[in-house]
Amino acid sequence: MAYIVKVDNREFKVDLKRDGDNFTVHLDGARKVAEVVHEKGSQMTLVIDNKPFRIVLASNKHVIVNDEIYSIEIVDEQIGRLIKAGPEKVHKKELAIKSPMPGLIIEILVKEGDSVKQDQGLIVVEAMKMQNEMKTPKDGTVKRLLVAEGQTVNSGDTLIIIE
Repeated sequence: MAYIVKVDNREFKVDLKRDGDNFTVHLDGARKVAEVVHEKGSQMTLVIDNKPFRIVLASNKHVIVNDEIYSIEIVDEQIGRLIKAGPEKVHKKELAIKSPMPGLIIEILVKEGDSVKQDQGLIVVEAMKMQNEMKTPKDGTVKRLLVAEGQTVNSGDTLIIIE
């Protein structure tokens, strides 16, 4: 599989093939063999060019390599080409902010048409006597508010649409 991998704002083309316990990796055209020495859950130890690398997948956006944390983004190469080739409107995707649990809408912090920044609070949901602030995972614009203050919601209900 071929991927575009961004590591701390540096972009690499990575072609990855699994061969038993090892991987053959073409990194920007250079061939490397990565031997999997240890693998358990989100942690593994690889040996590449006789150098060991302890790797921990900290989240879907961060990886720790030999105790150093890196921001990562991995995109299938074909999807990456489509994104780069397509018009700007193709890139716009709607994001539905959903309630993680049943609760009561206590406060709505934005209105339709507002521009929002990543990690900005959108809405406060009270569940089990705790107030939970729902935040946006990306920059965008509030396209639709689907709830009102005082409204009861179920787990999985869509609260807000971000574009």
